[in-house]
Amino acid sequence: MTTPDTFRVRPLTTRRRTPCGALLGCLFSPLLLADDTPLKLEPQSISAPSVESTAVAEMARYGSKLEIIDRQQIERAGPSSDITRVLQMYVPGLYVAPKNGPFDYGTYSLLGGRNDDTLILLDGVRLNNRLYGGLYLDTLPANAIERIEVLKGGQSLLFGTQAVSGVINIVTRSPQTRATSGEVNLGLDSFMGQSGDARVERIFGNGFGDLGLLAYVSHNVSDGYQPYRNSAYSASTRDRKRAYEVTTFGAKAIQGFADDSRLELFYQYSDANLDFARPLNNKKTTNDRIQQIATATFEQRLSEGFSYFVKGHVNDWDTRYTRINTTEGGGSKVINHNDYWGFTDWGLQAEGKAELDGGHVLVFGSDNQWFKGQDDVLKIDNQQAQANALYTQLRPVFETLPDWHPSIGVRHEKISGGESATVGMLTSLYDLTPHWQLRGQYGSAFKLPNAEQLYANEDYEKGNPNLKPEKSVNAELGLDYNASLLAGEFNASVSAFRRKIDDLISLDASRVWNNGQGRIRVRGIELDGRWQFSPQWNLSADMTRNLVESRNGVTLSNIPGFFARSRLGFESLDRMWGVGGAIRYIGSIASSKKVDYGHYSVVDADAYRYLDNAQQHRLSLLVENLFDRDYATSMTSSAPAVDNLGRPFTSEVRYTYRF
Repeated sequence: MTTPDTFRVRPLTTRRRTPCGALLGCLFSPLLLADDTPLKLEPQSISAPSVESTAVAEMARYGSKLEIIDRQQIERAGPSSDITRVLQMYVPGLYVAPKNGPFDYGTYSLLGGRNDDTLILLDGVRLNNRLYGGLYLDTLPANAIERIEVLKGGQSLLFGTQAVSGVINIVTRSPQTRATSGEVNLGLDSFMGQSGDARVERIFGNGFGDLGLLAYVSHNVSDGYQPYRNSAYSASTRDRKRAYEVTTFGAKAIQGFADDSRLELFYQYSDANLDFARPLNNKKTTNDRIQQIATATFEQRLSEGFSYFVKGHVNDWDTRYTRINTTEGGGSKVINHNDYWGFTDWGLQAEGKAELDGGHVLVFGSDNQWFKGQDDVLKIDNQQAQANALYTQLRPVFETLPDWHPSIGVRHEKISGGESATVGMLTSLYDLTPHWQLRGQYGSAFKLPNAEQLYANEDYEKGNPNLKPEKSVNAELGLDYNASLLAGEFNASVSAFRRKIDDLISLDASRVWNNGQGRIRVRGIELDGRWQFSPQWNLSADMTRNLVESRNGVTLSNIPGFFARSRLGFESLDRMWGVGGAIRYIGSIASSKKVDYGHYSVVDADAYRYLDNAQQHRLSLLVENLFDRDYATSMTSSAPAVDNLGRPFTSEVRYTYRF
């Protein structure tokens, strides 16, 4: 999952569109800094086998729905964007609501799933922590990402627990040029938020083969915006904005050995100081965090018919939490002072792919993970866990049905504490015509209880070591069309999904974690389409309808019943400038406290302008919430619950220099 089979460079003419605003006049003025021809770099490659690097994308060939967000789209997401913002803009069927702007926790729902029903991977490494079960995307910088792969539907077969409604694999950038190259970006927004990042890369030849090196650094800082309405704040609240400062650096080294093997090493370090906004009696609430992620992957093709990879990883997260309240007399009360919470995850995965006689393909592997943590804020009696899994998948070929591409597989996973889980999956893709494809998948998925659910020991929350895994039966059916419409490229798809969840893990009325009685049913439909109706104009749109049925008073919360997006873009024929606009609509959402929110539309706009014919210098703009709509992204857990407000009207400008 980490990189394509070979490192290949496209001509260095990647473009970004960003918003229309007061600076549009100077953006589109005939300012040219150079008179030369566009800068292009010749394609280069480091030979590599095709096992681990294509594991997510390959499932699209056998009936799973795959969305890929490329580097151009990532760049349009704005100077201060994190991964949450990118996902919010571009993934059909995925509802994303950042809590209080960039670099904050968010609410996610893919195909009617909950926050932790989607598995998040960074280069194939699990980011969902097994001790607390949350999604932690809030400090991942967008500048370090090459593409994002979103695989929809139940995917526990290859990816294990929490891949109930899909998998999001975030693929970091890799070196692609033999000449030293890179870029520098500087950004500023209307709240005086500042961003800067840089990247440099090069491929060298040595006695073993080719060695590719890449390094990047980024820094984002802002005082942020006021995330609650004035009426929500108590008179004693001192800190009314939600600020952040995030610094990240990372490096990747890839050594190729002849044409049949490769070793890849990756390391990323993030240092984040994040405000936690609170409306009542807040003087200071901060989350100071250091996160380190390291991976090592060896891939080898032993023969034309067999290849494998071995991957090891460490994900280390250390947070110091401080909460200071104000008192009625104007004093201060320390609730938490640098209280520690954090975790360390280790993993070792091995997977092989064998091409058998007749064209059949057999995939098999072992996935082993170890977790430990510490929490001085929430007491958890047992803060260690271990998970071990074996899985296999057969992708047969039938000579009498050459247009049918099926797969079938099984996985067994065991975690220390709680019961084991066994799941199976059948997928199918059928080429009806050169333009029409019918796809579907059916199988089971699972979510193992996390350490908090098993072993929490507070007056307000009790764990249950006898919890069973949450199991679901998933079915997805889709129809895809890809052809031309009025001389322009057009593709569209419709997908229907259905999920039945047993042994739902939730807090009961006594604040004890238990498996719910009865079965929860989720169903829905997703439609999306893209139309390049001229060489300059393109249009994309998607909509999703979710229906959730509750049983015995237990239901799923924070899942929108309906949401939709549309985007219209224009680029000049010489690709020197472009503009775009997008609108998203979110329907009704019910919070865990049965409070209804949502019901809003937000319009964004963007534009870019190259300043020289070589396309080394570029200005870009983004305007978020163009009409300054007041809307709620989620509800606070405090009593009474109040709205977490989405980002107000914000304009951002970025300068890019490429070399």
